[in-house]
Amino acid sequence: MAKKQNFKWKIGEPLPGIEAHTERKLEVIEQYLDVYFDTVTASRRMDTLRITIVDGFCGGGLYQKGNEIRHGSPFALLNAVEKARVRVNADRHKPLEIAAQFYFSDANKLHMAALRDELLKSEFAKRLDDTIILQTGVFEELLPRVLADIKKRQRQGRSFFVLDQWGYVDVPVHCLQQIFSTLDKPEAILTFSIDALLNYLRTDGSGLDGLRQFGVSDSFVKTWHELKDDENFGRATAQRAIMETLARKSGAHFFTPFMMYSKTDKRWMLLAHLSKHQAARDKMLSVHWDQQNHFRHIGKGSLFELGFDHRLAESKDALFSFRDDDEAKLLKELENELPSRVMDNMTNRVLMVEALLSQVGNLTAAQNEMIFRVLQKLAADGELEIEKKGGGRKKPSTMIEVSDTLVRPPQRLLFSKFSS
Repeated sequence: MAKKQNFKWKIGEPLPGIEAHTERKLEVIEQYLDVYFDTVTASRRMDTLRITIVDGFCGGGLYQKGNEIRHGSPFALLNAVEKARVRVNADRHKPLEIAAQFYFSDANKLHMAALRDELLKSEFAKRLDDTIILQTGVFEELLPRVLADIKKRQRQGRSFFVLDQWGYVDVPVHCLQQIFSTLDKPEAILTFSIDALLNYLRTDGSGLDGLRQFGVSDSFVKTWHELKDDENFGRATAQRAIMETLARKSGAHFFTPFMMYSKTDKRWMLLAHLSKHQAARDKMLSVHWDQQNHFRHIGKGSLFELGFDHRLAESKDALFSFRDDDEAKLLKELENELPSRVMDNMTNRVLMVEALLSQVGNLTAAQNEMIFRVLQKLAADGELEIEKKGGGRKKPSTMIEVSDTLVRPPQRLLFSKFSS
């Protein structure tokens, strides 16, 4: 993430330049919202979709790139909804209304004044202070009122939070807990300048009280100082420990971490997707597979554990990219690792596919479709049987669905070797 002083907005002054990693983040958000709206509006019986979109660190709304003006997150979010409105209604006889409410906030009053000025000059001017609400203040202090408004307006609390903080302390863990304990259907994209935190700890171990919420204890600092000279293993191990704490404490059922490199600051930052639903995690992974080479995943792509993983020490392989060769390696690893995972989680020789996906959802960079390919191969080899919803066996060549059940055949060699 760019240093805070690089991003300054003031009416009448030149716009800040947009940096490559900011463009990548905006591309992910825009692409994910395309997938998101196509998914949640799939039902032809739906006539209204109520959603609240919250941008907690919105900035002034626009950037400069050469001779071009580029949209920042507020306009990216507004445009994503408008595009979705047109797209989902293209072939509907009865129009579907996307009733979206936006909350844009920033602690810098000059940034908010600049955003208001740009919105007043845009096609969204009439919605300002109605469905587009601007708030100047600290996100942590504004959040309770925003959550109360969402609950009052929407029974399901369908919402999307963009938490693109400057560093690593502006979104305290208790804010994530509030979001995911208060609302039924929230999702969030969180940036966390994880290397900035580690670089600070490299030279200064003081002031830990505000960092303990991220798992930064005295023992963490001690271990980090012992490992910090090993850039791959040491840094990856520390990064994963912080991710594990964020995942465990956030209240989100699914925490999908990705790493992005800032050439400006010469360091890695965390971009994480948080949700309560496995399907949302799968959709976000599809975006990252499509955005090949821009993002990395810490550790191997198949089944892994956040926190300390001895395999990092063995292979010193700290980064997984979303490329074709990575996919081939991932599938091969899953073929070796998934059978034991399936067997260990079976009850009375059966396991719901949905339950398996929930169990491994935070442990792999594989999309559902990739997991299904491995399960189908096991079925074709006679190591698994697939039972469809309502009963009856599926042919191994038939596509697996989330509603299916995995059944362990009696006395299969592959499974018996894991139980011996």
